[in-house]
Amino acid sequence: MLEPTAKLSGGSVEYAVLDLADLASVRAGATSILSKHPKLDVVLANAGVMSNARAGAPIQRTVNGQELTLQANHLGHFLLIHMLLPALLAAPAGRVVVVSSELHRKAKSSGPAGASGSSTSAGAQGLTDIHPGGSGATASPKWLTRLGAAASQTSSSAPAASATTTGPAAAAPASGAPVAPWATPPPPACPLSGMQLYCISKLFNLWFVSALAARLPGHVTANAVTPGWVPGTSLGRDAPWLARVLYQNVFPLLPITVSVPEGARRVVAMCLGEAEGAVRGAYFSRGQQAEPSPEARDMAAAEELWSLSEAAVGISPGTYVPSGGGDAGAAAAGHGTAPAH
Repeated sequence: MLEPTAKLSGGSVEYAVLDLADLASVRAGATSILSKHPKLDVVLANAGVMSNARAGAPIQRTVNGQELTLQANHLGHFLLIHMLLPALLAAPAGRVVVVSSELHRKAKSSGPAGASGSSTSAGAQGLTDIHPGGSGATASPKWLTRLGAAASQTSSSAPAASATTTGPAAAAPASGAPVAPWATPPPPACPLSGMQLYCISKLFNLWFVSALAARLPGHVTANAVTPGWVPGTSLGRDAPWLARVLYQNVFPLLPITVSVPEGARRVVAMCLGEAEGAVRGAYFSRGQQAEPSPEARDMAAAEELWSLSEAAVGISPGTYVPSGGGDAGAAAAGHGTAPAH
């Protein structure tokens, strides 16, 4: 699909296959890219998923034991950008661009009826109150570990044989032997809907960008962008058939939606535009710098998510930016500040 455009501009297209829902695949894909491209000017984190699961449905688990949406939309990119940073740091001016969404505003630090002004990262008091039909905090880094731990329960909680059982049923399966389907408990229920998970993942994108921008040297920037509501893509491919028809054929006709070419133009501007490259830790919407939600500006939450993400993908604290990458940009990092030179 990209080849015709590349030929018109005199460029070429190369592919590296990786699955954001599989961290081993991310590492392999990044290694393949680095072997061919020791210098990279831009890394665009654009891929994502949106589940149509209802609240209370079983948690969708990745091979790494994480909740699917939060891994594909955040953790996979977190690891991929870490691995590609050496090539970005080797470029004269590198850019990290993460595609977020205005839906990040739907992730709140308290429930609809809540009036608390507590910090998002301070504990998200309503975290345990989320349930179908209930309310509570959705803007919390702790969803990463809460859902990850819940998703992993299935593989670690198979019932053990009773010590008093006799006869053939007493024989436990040999190590490594497959467990009968009826002996494996069903996945635990997810207290969030697919849409809520998507909104949280888009908030995670903004927290990631803020924390990353504070760690990068001055010649590498990190910013986030929303292309707008672009229903002409395949993001809603897992929706029921009627919703897919509306999403692909009716919604694109609405004046509040954005065409695929216009959405792509906004993202490309973040990768190549001069003004867009002059700021760091910023969020762009409708082609211009915008103020994200109050929750997105919670740097304590951003730092907490950073620590949880490092642990989830196996990165030692303080080693995300390669040695020598420095923190020259830290003093200039923030929402919409100019990079240090």
